[in-house]
Amino acid sequence: MTEKRFRKIYIEITNRCNLHCDFCLASKRKGQIMSVASFSHILREIHPYSDYIYLHVLGEPLTHPHLNLLLKVAKQSGFQVNMTTNGVLLPKQLPFLLSTLRQCNISLHSFPQQPHSDSYVMDCLMAGDQMAKHGIYVSYRFWNQHQGDRDSITAAMLKQIESHYDVSLAPRASVKLAPYRFIHFDHPFHWPSLKEPVISIQGHCYGLRSHCAILVDGTVVPCCLDGEGICTLGNVFKTSFADIIQSPKATEMMQGFQQGKLVEELCRHCDFRTRFDEEELC
Repeated sequence: MTEKRFRKIYIEITNRCNLHCDFCLASKRKGQIMSVASFSHILREIHPYSDYIYLHVLGEPLTHPHLNLLLKVAKQSGFQVNMTTNGVLLPKQLPFLLSTLRQCNISLHSFPQQPHSDSYVMDCLMAGDQMAKHGIYVSYRFWNQHQGDRDSITAAMLKQIESHYDVSLAPRASVKLAPYRFIHFDHPFHWPSLKEPVISIQGHCYGLRSHCAILVDGTVVPCCLDGEGICTLGNVFKTSFADIIQSPKATEMMQGFQQGKLVEELCRHCDFRTRFDEEELC
């Protein structure tokens, strides 16, 4: 079997969210929800290029009113489906996920941002346990670590997790809690912005090399951090995906990464890129 070009392709099925976390990008784009027909079109376009899709850029995928249909289409099309969620709606949407997901990333660091109920953490853990029973990988994310310091809410949440899984959580990047269940720690990141200072004009990135992203309106961008569609390569509803990723702009950008040059201006303002000079974003 020939290896496909991209390890993963991000698809933003909605850029709307049920929370307003301060670590997330305050997008200026119009709120949209991708139709089932548009999603199906995208899957047909990208099928020759990847087996893995990630329902994530901005927005909360579990808010999509036809999520169950999207997941069925993706599974029937042969894709391995991965999702990133804040977890608030997991108890409600869980039945749709058990037979379709490969991996679910739960951003528990969203908890301190909003007044959730006391059952939020336990609801996420119970949902994670159910998914694990169905062979779904679960990653509980705490991307809010500041040099090992933890706020009181995060500390309390971690105690719940330690008690639930009978583990002691040392400050490591990733810890296996139980079969198929992991917890991942990292420090906060800043969304790249042209308003921020230039960090470097040289460097490497996996954008267009191992992954790319498609926004809810069909805009194709090099990576999931371009939440505003600044590095637009084309629109998959107007141009074939094949032509977009082989366009002169895409080719120049990818060759620049391979040569250690940051061709696009936004990339020169991205500090997240420095995280995976040696390790790829997961």
